[in-house]
Amino acid sequence: MVYPIEPRIAYVEGDVAVQFNYLIAGRSQTYVVTLQALEDHFGLNPAAVASQQRDVAIGEAFQRGWERIRNVAARSKCELDGGHHIVLHTDDF
Repeated sequence: MVYPIEPRIAYVEGDVAVQFNYLIAGRSQTYVVTLQALEDHFGLNPAAVASQQRDVAIGEAFQRGWERIRNVAARSKCELDGGHHIVLHTDDF
């Protein structure tokens, strides 16, 4: 069973991303969705990222893609990066 934990804006690999944790089979794992993935697949407008409403726009795109993001994260076999995150890039979707 997969339980989401509140997503938050984070800086990963020198870029803004959305970081969230899942409790999968009793184990918590940190995942990160890149902005490029949110732009390519979930309607994040690149101009909104540069605006004062950046966090709102990113959060809305994340919520629009939540089911798909959750499914990709749950079956992800991606390697951990140096910060112990599993990074979900646009190609993962």
